[in-house]
Amino acid sequence: MTAEPTRHPLPISRACPRCAGDILAALRVPHGWRTEQGIEVGGTTEILLCARCDVDDPVTGPIATFFAVHQAVTDQTVGVLARLIRRWAENAEAPRLDQVALDAEVDAWYRGDL
Repeated sequence: MTAEPTRHPLPISRACPRCAGDILAALRVPHGWRTEQGIEVGGTTEILLCARCDVDDPVTGPIATFFAVHQAVTDQTVGVLARLIRRWAENAEAPRLDQVALDAEVDAWYRGDL
């Protein structure tokens, strides 16, 4: 009996939070920070690749271009896309916590504005 490959679909059917454009791919990367009390908070976050916002980036732009040209991955193009995604994954960094933005969002939540 042959084992079926495990598939992990990513929720990338949503729109880009920056421009409402199409999300082409997502990386899930480790993400965390240290609280003011010195406690490590860890988890993961997604880095989204947008067809509009990321096209000019030297690392993600080639992936956006790949999908603009090819529309789909085939046996003939999978190696090219794999190299592009590997390069993106090797260069990706989780966004740094913006404490000011977080504090503003918490304050808005307490005020009932969210």
